[in-house]
Amino acid sequence: MHRTRVITSIIGVTTLLIVIGLGNLPVFGLVIAAASIIGLQEFYAFVEAQKLPVFTLPGLFIGGVFSLHCLVVTVFEKNDLTGFTFTLVLISLFLYALADTGTLAQRLPALAAMFFGIMYVCWLFGHLIFLRGLPHGKQFIFYLLLVVWSGDTGAYYAGKAFGRHKLSPLISPGKTLEGALGGTIASVLASCIAKVTFFSKLSIVDCVLLGLSMSIIAQLGDLCESLLKRSANVKDSGTIVPGHGGILDRMDGVMFAAPLLYYYAIVFVI
Repeated sequence: MHRTRVITSIIGVTTLLIVIGLGNLPVFGLVIAAASIIGLQEFYAFVEAQKLPVFTLPGLFIGGVFSLHCLVVTVFEKNDLTGFTFTLVLISLFLYALADTGTLAQRLPALAAMFFGIMYVCWLFGHLIFLRGLPHGKQFIFYLLLVVWSGDTGAYYAGKAFGRHKLSPLISPGKTLEGALGGTIASVLASCIAKVTFFSKLSIVDCVLLGLSMSIIAQLGDLCESLLKRSANVKDSGTIVPGHGGILDRMDGVMFAAPLLYYYAIVFVI
C-alpha cells in the first residue's frame, strides 16, 4: 500500500506540474472543473450511503455549470458576477425541487444535500481557478500544493514516529497531536523554501503566517472529510487515486487552504 501511495504521488505530482507549468488558465480550469464534478459525485455517494435523499444528477449538472462559471469569470475578469451566479444556482435548485415527483418529505433534505455538496466541493475547488487567475498565478498554485502536501507528508511520518496522543479519536483515530505538529512544522519549512526557490514575492512574515494558517486549516479540512466518511461508514471517498482513495481524500486539505491563500493574496500580496 505504501509503495502504491508513493508511485501514485510521483505520477500525480509530475502530471500536475505539467498541467500547471505548461497549461494555460483555460486548461487548468477545465482540469479543476472535472475534478470538482468527480469530488461532488463522491460527496453525493456519502449521502446515498446513509440512505438519505439527494438530487444527484441535477446536482452534478448544476455543480459542473458552477465550476465552469468560476473559470469564465476568471478568464474575463468578471468576478463581480459570482453573486448573480449564486442566485441562479439557488433558484435552479428550488425549481428542480418543485418539479420533482418524489415524496414531499424527502425534498428538503435532498435539496439541502445537493446545495451543500455544490458549496463544499465546487465553490472551494473554484478558488484554485481564482488563484490561477491572479498575477503570479502559477506560483500561487505551486506554493499551495507544496505547503499543503508537505504538511500531509510531515504529519504522516511524524505521527508514525512520535504519535502518542490522539487528535480526534472519534472522527479520525489514526491522527495524533504529534503528527499535526509535525505537519505544521513541515508546512512552515516548505513555505520558507518556496520563498528562496521560486516565490520571492512573499515576505518572511507571509511565509510564516501562511505556513501556519494553511497547515491548520488544511488539517481541519482533512478532519471534515473524515467526518463525512465516518458518517457514511466508508473508508475512502473513492478509488480514482490508487493508494490514496478519491479526489476528496487527496484534495481535502487543498480545498480548505485555497480560499485562505486566495483572500490573503488579494489583501496583502497582490
